[in-house]
Amino acid sequence: MSEIPPYPPPPPLPPEPETTPAAAEPARAAPTPAYPSYPSAPPAPSAPPPDYAAPVSAYPAPYGYASAAQPRASRNLRTIIAAGILVVVLLLGIMGYVFAGYVYASSRISAAAGAINTLDSRRSFVNTTFDLLEQQASTLGTQSDGSVGKATATSMVTESQGLRSGPAGNDQGLVAARTHLNEQQWLTSLSQGRLTAEAARIDHGRKAIATVRAAAQEYVFYGHFLEDYYQADIDLTALIATATANDVAGAASADGSLEDDLTKALQSSANVAELPTELHDRLLDLQTFANDFGTLLNAYVKRDQAGYDAANKAIKADTAKLGAYDPAAPAAKIKSYYQHYRVDFNLEMDKATA
Repeated sequence: MSEIPPYPPPPPLPPEPETTPAAAEPARAAPTPAYPSYPSAPPAPSAPPPDYAAPVSAYPAPYGYASAAQPRASRNLRTIIAAGILVVVLLLGIMGYVFAGYVYASSRISAAAGAINTLDSRRSFVNTTFDLLEQQASTLGTQSDGSVGKATATSMVTESQGLRSGPAGNDQGLVAARTHLNEQQWLTSLSQGRLTAEAARIDHGRKAIATVRAAAQEYVFYGHFLEDYYQADIDLTALIATATANDVAGAASADGSLEDDLTKALQSSANVAELPTELHDRLLDLQTFANDFGTLLNAYVKRDQAGYDAANKAIKADTAKLGAYDPAAPAAKIKSYYQHYRVDFNLEMDKATA
């Protein structure tokens, strides 16, 4: 097989025609893009990122650039810390409220307890005075001397008035302490049980004081009655003495005094609670005796023998009736009546100091 001859080489290119060089045109500015361009993503770091958070940029990112994204773990940590601080603050506030309320309530309770203790310190004095008044009241059954009986009755009035006015200051202290227990209730709400119990103790203390005052007032009335009662006895003794001495003028004067003092005694007896009927009836019998004796004196002065004999007969009947009087019976009744005041007083004081 014969070899194929190679292709002949291409003919040479014709020479380029000479051209006149064109004037240089000014460079055109690059057209403004319709949207801002964003920087390309930074190259991948050659080392793993650090464990700590990236520092906060001191300046905000320029316009057109996105801010650096904060790590989610950092935001969660700040939220947890803020929540923890809030819980601690709330707990401290609650603890402060409870502590302040407890301290304030304790101070009020302490003041109330002090007022009750002040009252309790006078308990012995009150009981001693009750004993003395009972002894003085019981003299009604044993005292035959009107002058001594009246002096005892006057002493009873003085003792009773002191007993009545004595607890006044203690009651004012209890009232003030009771009022303070109800102050700042928004702060002491958790201590209301303790405050209520202390208020109940104060109430019992005030009941004890009210009992003492009531008893003292009753003893004052009874003492004034006994003063008039024994004064009538003094007048009766004087009447008998002058009549025995045939002193008509003296007897008439004593009889007039007896009638006046018996009227006063009957008036004062209306103020005495639970006055035994024996005492009231004796006063009425004495009043009848005084009237009959006055009739006797008038008949004697007028020389009225019939009138004198009738009056003398009536006086003998009056004397027999008065002689049957037993002073021990009303004295026992009076003592029994007044004893309940001391019992009630000590019962309330026991509750107040419990």
